[in-house]
Amino acid sequence: MGRHVGTALMVLLLAVALAGLFGPRTATATAAADGYAVSLTYGSVVRSGEPVPLTLTITAAAGFTGPVSVAFDRDVFERFDFQNWYPNPDKETGDSSSVSYQFSPPSGDTLRIVLDARVAPLQIGGHFSYWVSLVDAGRRVDVIDFDVWVMP
Repeated sequence: MGRHVGTALMVLLLAVALAGLFGPRTATATAAADGYAVSLTYGSVVRSGEPVPLTLTITAAAGFTGPVSVAFDRDVFERFDFQNWYPNPDKETGDSSSVSYQFSPPSGDTLRIVLDARVAPLQIGGHFSYWVSLVDAGRRVDVIDFDVWVMP
């Protein structure tokens, strides 16, 4: 009996793995307020040491008149290793709960920020919730909450 249960569990685990349910996967979350639309494409299911897609697209209906500030949940930087930004931010500041970046305004009405990142080594798995926000005149607008599952 135990042998049949063990075999059934192994077959089930193999079927789930072959179906791709252990990752990686991406998801997109959006928000809109105060004339801005923000979209975040991120790795919703990731593995230790693997690349993590993280692309933030900000559209301003009236265009951008000055620098664009974005704040990230500080915990994002505990789980991921960031290699570079495209474009690179002009300024970086932080506090106990967030890290803020300031970017030069784009020539059009859309700013696309791509983060080259990987899941930090030795992440053994779990479910984590984060947020990212556009900051306008010192006030967070268009807050996007997103969840990431790190698979073992």
